[in-house]
Amino acid sequence: MAASPKLREATFADYEQIIALESGQNLRARSREEWSRLWLDNPVYKQLRKTWPIGWVLEDQDRRIVGTIGNVPLTYVFEGRELLVAAGRAWAVEERFRSMALLLMDTYFSQSNIDLFLNTTVNSQAAEAFAVFGSSPVPAGDWTAASYWVTQYPGFAKTALLVKKLPLPHLLCYPAGACLYAKDLATSRRLPRAPRDIEVRRTNRFDERFDAFWTALAGRRNILLGLRSREVLEWHFGASLQQDDVWVFTVSSGDSLRAYAIFQRRDEPRTGLKRIRLVDFQALSRQADCLRAIMAEALKAARRNGIHSVEKVGLKIEDTLLLDEYAPYRRKLDAWPFYFHAPDRALQEALQLPASWQPSSFDGDASL
Repeated sequence: MAASPKLREATFADYEQIIALESGQNLRARSREEWSRLWLDNPVYKQLRKTWPIGWVLEDQDRRIVGTIGNVPLTYVFEGRELLVAAGRAWAVEERFRSMALLLMDTYFSQSNIDLFLNTTVNSQAAEAFAVFGSSPVPAGDWTAASYWVTQYPGFAKTALLVKKLPLPHLLCYPAGACLYAKDLATSRRLPRAPRDIEVRRTNRFDERFDAFWTALAGRRNILLGLRSREVLEWHFGASLQQDDVWVFTVSSGDSLRAYAIFQRRDEPRTGLKRIRLVDFQALSRQADCLRAIMAEALKAARRNGIHSVEKVGLKIEDTLLLDEYAPYRRKLDAWPFYFHAPDRALQEALQLPASWQPSSFDGDASL
């Protein structure tokens, strides 16, 4: 039998081996700059870098990394209190060392001074392990499915034909796409037109208005919310903005933001599916009107840019129920991805209430 690997804290010098391991587990490969900035540009890590581990690795006797788990610090607010959150990411272990995988998990959950452990990309193989360590599924919404629109029919049909391994997808996608379009035209409900006084604009940056918006939002909503200051948004979506993989739509009242939504590219390279996902929507007033107006603009932009579909992961979320009502399609997820654990019993009990949540793909590392 192979000697048991040793556990140690991860360092930035481990990049090549960690990425190689993650890629072998079908996790998305990141450039060194993109991977490092998860911590180095992170406003919370900048404050805690002397004491905050970026993660842990398992190293075999040849000093080869055979297991890894990342550890990203975040700030959340709940009932007027700031919480230090540890978001786990990319838990991956080589198959022959799987018996040691729980050692990584135990180390992650054994961190002291953490208010909340939040994991939002849990797959079907990991769900049972998170439950063992006291993590619970988020109690708000249905995180087993996504709702979506088709916005480019031949391209979407081609990916579906490829998935089903049907012949001649390059040719059959056109009649199949035409049939899909005719079906939507006949049976799908159209989003109601938004009031004329709501003007949606698209931007490629987060300006000072987002700080004022966050201050107002945090003061009005007595739910668990990830910090959404300008600085945090620039870090969270910085790499995606540089690659033009994020769309930001805003609704303003004078010089102030009334609402915004962030969409992120989530393509499927194996099938060629071009997809964009609603990651975050927040509004201070006229929530439904703003959401309708923003979604209409996002669908138009997707069609102009040849995007095959626009989706939202998670159903029955109060702020975005309107989209579930009008989106014509659903797809099942492999597993419930959203888990949390608070070491403090009172906080854990409070977060067991659905009213304490308004979860989205902004949370944890789901859109990092």
